[in-house]
Amino acid sequence: MPSQTPLPKQYFYTFPWLNGSSEILLEDMGLLSQSNEATSVVNMIKKLFTEFHNLDQVENDLEYRITEFLKQCAESKEKFTTSTDDIIHLAMYPLLQIILSLLGNRILGNAMANIYAKHCQEELRSHSTSKQHGSRNKYNDYQIQSICHNLGLECLVTPRNMIDHIIYPFQMDFQSYLSVATKLTGDRWKLINRIFVKGKVNLIRDDVILLLREMVRNKTKPDYKAIDPELKKKIEDIPEISQILERVEKIVEQNSKKFTSSLFIADEKIEYELFPPCMKMILFRASQGENLSHNERLAIAFYFLNTNHSIEETVDIFRTIPDFDESIARYQVEFAAGSRGKGKKYKMYNCAKLRSFRLCKADDPKFGDRLCIQGGKRKDGTFQPIKNPINDYVFWKKVELQRIHRSQIPTTLDGSKTSQTSQDSVSSVHSEKTKK
Repeated sequence: MPSQTPLPKQYFYTFPWLNGSSEILLEDMGLLSQSNEATSVVNMIKKLFTEFHNLDQVENDLEYRITEFLKQCAESKEKFTTSTDDIIHLAMYPLLQIILSLLGNRILGNAMANIYAKHCQEELRSHSTSKQHGSRNKYNDYQIQSICHNLGLECLVTPRNMIDHIIYPFQMDFQSYLSVATKLTGDRWKLINRIFVKGKVNLIRDDVILLLREMVRNKTKPDYKAIDPELKKKIEDIPEISQILERVEKIVEQNSKKFTSSLFIADEKIEYELFPPCMKMILFRASQGENLSHNERLAIAFYFLNTNHSIEETVDIFRTIPDFDESIARYQVEFAAGSRGKGKKYKMYNCAKLRSFRLCKADDPKFGDRLCIQGGKRKDGTFQPIKNPINDYVFWKKVELQRIHRSQIPTTLDGSKTSQTSQDSVSSVHSEKTKK
């Protein structure tokens, strides 16, 4: 990797997730040269709240800013309402990580990561205007390159790199590219669909910004196991932390629908017998407060609407997602259900379509199902492939469960079954399939 150009201090104020931001904060507070004891976690937290306490100008009060930010997270508002270019913005970041680790609330944690990721994208896409230069990018290509280097991405500016009449101003090492691109859905991010020359992936500027956005999203997610119980107790006893935790609890109560969906059981493990692996995975991700891709949202909405779930139940799926907006979600679900627009109800994607979206989870270690891989077993011992997550999977899952049920019925002394209920049930299921 080329030698790294030091980033201006202002970058750390704007992007507190940059590597080395803690050193900038300590330096600005005059604590960089002090002993480890003087800058222990508990002492550091106390010093931060003391240093940035300002009730006369509440927008410059650290405790206020943290509470306001967490309120935005709880209300699914993916934006900052306070300054994002000063030292208080930098000081807020490590405290948010600590507070969310204490709370253990993954929905809030994922919402925080989405806010920082979206802010990164919007900031790097923004323009500045001056009389001398007019409107131009606020961050030039070399500054974006420096941010990539800070995060460990091998990316170089290639200003005159023209391929097939298109200028690709960036080249990224394929290992760096894959480390981030594999987290993005869509065929455009597959390496096979990129211009790949001598181990380098040629990229336009917006591609690099989107890759940085996803890297920031993953980098800013809290580590919920970072604080041991003894240290946790000491931090919770800090008055400012205690007050923030109390306020956040009230905020969560006020937004209870987002945090308690009837679709998810207490331990966040989804176990619906007739749901295929692809749908279980999407529901699990939603329950964790993760942002779903466009195709994931459509797939789960189509699945629910085509399995006799109400519009209300379908809307309820999305309440735990960071960017949830009830009016938008309800409109889109009603449109998909055929109660808006031209009155057309959308059918469920088939398995081939889901595979093309990379949403098939047939062999996933946690959610996978052998039924999806080998197909439904007929009476003659042959297997019928699963081609649709509703018509095929649900039907054959019912057959499988009925067979299990039948095998568990006690037998009489002569070896016959004591009841024909389960055989009748399987026959009934086959009859329903035939009618369809």
